[in-house]
Amino acid sequence: MRKTLIYRVLRLLFLVILAAWIFVELSIIFTPKRDKLPWNTTSKVKGFYELEDNSIDVVFLGSSHAFCTFNPAVFYKENGIKGYVFASNEQPLWLSYHYLIEVLKTQKPEVIVLETFYISENNEYKKDGVNKLSLDDLPLTLNKIKAQNVAFEDNLEGVNPFYNYHNRWKEFNITDFDCKENGLLKGFTPLYKATPKVIENFNVTKADLPVKSMLYLDKIIDLANDNNIPLVLTYAPYNINASRNQHIKTVEEIALSQGIPFINYSDTSLLKTIQFDAQVDMEGGHTNVYGAQKVSEHLSNYLDNEFNFNPIKKSKDYEVLTSRFYAADSLKKIDDFDDYLNYLSNMDVYVAVTAMDAINKSTSIAFEKLGSQISFKDKFRVSYTGLFNNYRGYVEEKIDTMAIINKMQPNDKRNFYIRMESASFNTGNYSKIYINNVDQLINKSKRGFNIVVYDAVTNQILDTASFDTFETGNWSRY
Repeated sequence: MRKTLIYRVLRLLFLVILAAWIFVELSIIFTPKRDKLPWNTTSKVKGFYELEDNSIDVVFLGSSHAFCTFNPAVFYKENGIKGYVFASNEQPLWLSYHYLIEVLKTQKPEVIVLETFYISENNEYKKDGVNKLSLDDLPLTLNKIKAQNVAFEDNLEGVNPFYNYHNRWKEFNITDFDCKENGLLKGFTPLYKATPKVIENFNVTKADLPVKSMLYLDKIIDLANDNNIPLVLTYAPYNINASRNQHIKTVEEIALSQGIPFINYSDTSLLKTIQFDAQVDMEGGHTNVYGAQKVSEHLSNYLDNEFNFNPIKKSKDYEVLTSRFYAADSLKKIDDFDDYLNYLSNMDVYVAVTAMDAINKSTSIAFEKLGSQISFKDKFRVSYTGLFNNYRGYVEEKIDTMAIINKMQPNDKRNFYIRMESASFNTGNYSKIYINNVDQLINKSKRGFNIVVYDAVTNQILDTASFDTFETGNWSRY
């Protein structure tokens, strides 16, 4: 009898655990995967949990003003600082606090940087949709449940993602089951457009912070102190109103009283110092990629001067990350054909190549660096298309005596489309490369090889180049 009771209890316990596991897994599957820039919250959050333990020097917390302003690529290039922007859309300080708790489970950063734009949040509870952006992708832990309790007015709204999203089964795709390659930009969002703004400062006195914001600012300060990690408070560039300016005055006073650095990037004198121009360095209400470089360079140098970072080994992830934002300038300075392809062979980019008019048999050796398997021996006036990503081991090529139209959609979760057309001298004499239906070679194609370099992660064309390989010898770009 006793054995039967124990068996029943164990079986019941097993069924409860199995049901809980199925519930958690279904919740993860049914939760929307927000993995498209600019608001790719899923990629940012999951990317953090894919970091090796104790592998970052700085963590940046805050809202979209943090993930649009602090570019870890710049911090790494300037001073070898490895950072991650663990932020989310409209993140209030009470969620920044719970995000910091998550950070400290696996990381021991040298510095915590908190962007304080939403310290002026007057609503005790953000809209449910905003809270879900911040919390959906966090793993189910006691900390997440506590975060949901302070974020949602109706606690049940946040606890049960399977209930919230159970109707999504009709729109499932592969990323719902296999969400890979998160955090490639280390939490940063690059914005490339410019929206002219005017930033001015107001001569105002301080004003009390909203009660909930003040409570959680104190909690963040205490948590940083308890872990002996320096805290730096910042405010991103923004065309602030007088009310926000009053709150900035208060944050500045609190920071001064507690010996905490506060860097206000909405201060017009500081913006002038770093040559930040709100007319060209902002998109909408956020810092764009060009403004982010200026702010990040300044903050990186400040952190390097003020804190003793431990020497770090070079990181392949951060080397690739850095190349995404500096490659465009570097590529445009390379004129030699072999050097150009050699540089591209180490990058996580798609290199689209088409031939026009005539090529040269010696080019086979050069394209081997990108993984080419086609020989141009005894080939002269032929049509050719090639798409390469040596970093991912991707190669797709065609060569023919007739004109070629090659449509490609690489097995890449960013879901982009490439169409290449090539015609030799005898079959039309043209070269075209379309990225997402836009011809990148309009009025640019020339005799020889025409190349377009595309970064699928940032959805940017990094360079277009043409090399005349008609003659034997050293080939330079036009």
